[in-house]
Amino acid sequence: MSSDSNHRKPENRGNEDSTPETASSTTDFEPPEIYAHLLAPADKMCWWCRTRPATTGEHKYKRSSLTRLMDDRQMLVWRDGKQRREIRGKSGIKRDRYGVIKFPKSLCAPCNNDLSQPFDIAYDTYAEHVETHIMRIMPVVDMGSIYESDWQDKSLDLARYHAKHFGCRMAMDRIPIPQSLRDFMNGAQDMDDGQMVIISTDSVHREYGRGMHISPTMAIMDRERTRFIGCVMASYIGSMGIRYEWVADGIPSDQRSQFFHYEHPTINFFRNNEDMIFQKTRKPGRFARFVEWINKP
Repeated sequence: MSSDSNHRKPENRGNEDSTPETASSTTDFEPPEIYAHLLAPADKMCWWCRTRPATTGEHKYKRSSLTRLMDDRQMLVWRDGKQRREIRGKSGIKRDRYGVIKFPKSLCAPCNNDLSQPFDIAYDTYAEHVETHIMRIMPVVDMGSIYESDWQDKSLDLARYHAKHFGCRMAMDRIPIPQSLRDFMNGAQDMDDGQMVIISTDSVHREYGRGMHISPTMAIMDRERTRFIGCVMASYIGSMGIRYEWVADGIPSDQRSQFFHYEHPTINFFRNNEDMIFQKTRKPGRFARFVEWINKP
């Protein structure tokens, strides 16, 4: 089960169609009838607080990031393999005429706007850094240089921003949302059945460059197809992403490593999104390995 969505900064391509391409979406791992009986019931309550009606939709991509992506023509393009939609100007981002900028309504206004404001601020700081620095050649991300002395709290807020994003994706796909994701957003310092790591994926770098990309969502069933036992997904700025993995039976602490617990979290490199889903890392590049070597204690 998968969904894939991307935003890319416009490019002119000589005699080829020069309309900028910015986004995509597919569902091609399993036919819907395979897992339809496991999907969570659709409801109209906020998936985070579970007490108020879901009246707002979270942005799939931050509006500030999309605005920075716009070229001189003030245009972006979303695509899903079947359709292409032009998004013109800041008003086009806000209006979301085609319903491709935001997730369906799954959060209440207090959760989406007030409670998560620190998460949004931490993400904006991180996004601006990623957009203006060459990061995928390095072996680690220096959270201290991004957030300075406040890197511990801000790294947690960055992770909680992504937790909200991933929760909205699960709500949209009707995958049961783990309680640990809600607890983490409510202040927990860890998730015993979830893990977030920083990644960089070669195929995303080649195809989307400085754009934005949402990976396929892989929901994993048990052999008897009686329940979901896991889920993997990622969200990218350029080729730099955050990978989230949920394992229903838990991840042992000695096998669980959260990027937000470290000032210099490792970048995990993948050749493509399939390798990312199945955690088939590749070696870092030569420069990254050289940096690792010279910084050995």
